[in-house]
Amino acid sequence: MADLQETLGKVIRRERQQRRLTMRELGERAGLSEIYVGEIERGQKYPSARVLESVAAALELEVAELLELVAAELRGAAEAARGGNSGLGFGFGMPTPAHSAAGAQEKRADASEPLAAHQVLTMAGFSSLLLAGQLGEAAIRRSRSRR
Repeated sequence: MADLQETLGKVIRRERQQRRLTMRELGERAGLSEIYVGEIERGQKYPSARVLESVAAALELEVAELLELVAAELRGAAEAARGGNSGLGFGFGMPTPAHSAAGAQEKRADASEPLAAHQVLTMAGFSSLLLAGQLGEAAIRRSRSRR
């Protein structure tokens, strides 16, 4: 199973790069040092909920959107580890992210509304949500439409 801390960093780095931001620029927007941003991106630091909120805002994402991107990445890694069919349709009713290694097609499924930011209280709680697959595909669609 993919490491949550490393996956979170990978997603933050990918989103930062897609927005053509340097670590320094992201840090300035989020009120963090460039060094701390780098440590998060390399999976060396586990950011607090407040730091995640700041990073999400700096990336112009809702916290739920950022967490859903992490969830999709984790599902993709889990599917790949199980030897799934090239990473499509992770089995949780969620779309395959367009920027994932698998690539393109998006499976439609039951779309539940994303959780409000105040409902995502802790990383442990988030991990439970990941396993239950309760974050909605609407967060991914909103994130994609902003690019």
